[in-house]
Amino acid sequence: MKKINAMLIAAVATSLILVAGCYDGGVTQPSTIGYDGYVNAGWTAFAAGDYDDAMINFELAIEIDTSKPDAYLGAGWCSILLSDYWVIGDQFDYMAVQLDGGTWPVVLETEILTQDLDWTEFQCVDPVLTANDIMVISAWGDSLLIVEGDTLVDYDVDSTTVDNIIIGDWLYDQYGAERFQYKFELDHPNVLALFSVANEFSLVTCSVDSIVNGTASTVYLSVPYERVAAGDDDFRTWCMYQNNMSFEYATYTSTGGSTSFANDAVAAYGILQEARGENGDVHFGVASLLGLANEGPYTFSRYTGITSLKLKGMAAAMAFKNQYFRFALGICRSENFGLSIDVSDPNFLVELMQAIELMLD
Repeated sequence: MKKINAMLIAAVATSLILVAGCYDGGVTQPSTIGYDGYVNAGWTAFAAGDYDDAMINFELAIEIDTSKPDAYLGAGWCSILLSDYWVIGDQFDYMAVQLDGGTWPVVLETEILTQDLDWTEFQCVDPVLTANDIMVISAWGDSLLIVEGDTLVDYDVDSTTVDNIIIGDWLYDQYGAERFQYKFELDHPNVLALFSVANEFSLVTCSVDSIVNGTASTVYLSVPYERVAAGDDDFRTWCMYQNNMSFEYATYTSTGGSTSFANDAVAAYGILQEARGENGDVHFGVASLLGLANEGPYTFSRYTGITSLKLKGMAAAMAFKNQYFRFALGICRSENFGLSIDVSDPNFLVELMQAIELMLD
């Protein structure tokens, strides 16, 4: 894993080093003193690869006029490449969007959903449960008769109350230890970063495969079907009746009222989260990068190497480095990369890393 992460980080770093030319020393001085002069000098230094000098000029411009977005945008992009500014870099991006007349597009939410008796809140989609399966599941708290052929059979010969333990064991008898896939819906149509869902009862966490947006957002997740301890009991399932499922997710809504200028600030923010490594916010970073990429073709106005595809590649890299491998694969497949990857293959992580590198080339 360390080797894979090192190779991936190197690939991402190559994409993030935005050197458009070679800097030959000296301090970039503005040709015209004043706000515009410092901003122009800042971008000149940025293009030459002198990010320290660029930051100095952008900060001088901010001191002259705190109400304009241009210098904040430049400072935000410089922050990606100056680790001393990583802690405050996102503040520059926020200011650039707000002063450009827009609203910040990414919102983090926390939610708890409770599985219902008929398994419709978290619906099992693979395997497709039969009517008899649903009858068994919905018999929680009752003695249970099931249909076998044309005969009604009392599943519980001792007439013990049917509960989650009995139902879980029965499902295991039916399907074995295969991985179950569930789906559930969130009302927001633009959920872009949701990586895992935790069962608060059994403390089992499962991985999100993908998110499909429409009038709502449908989340698909895979669950290893295995026996887990919960207090004094053992359960052979992940999500049963009355289990509370908790998770965090980030939504993206277009900045609204802003120009492509604000999109550059959102891109800088997302890339900054990736550059911060383990200190970056993976929810905000992935939602920013995917949301901006999904709005349409994107190219950073000051550097043509940053495109919508690269933004998605960086989002996949962030997910990978945080060990959200299935989610990273879902991002790759949304751009037709990694279509032949089999998650059960021993080389899965290597192949996934290679797919991400192709997106970042």
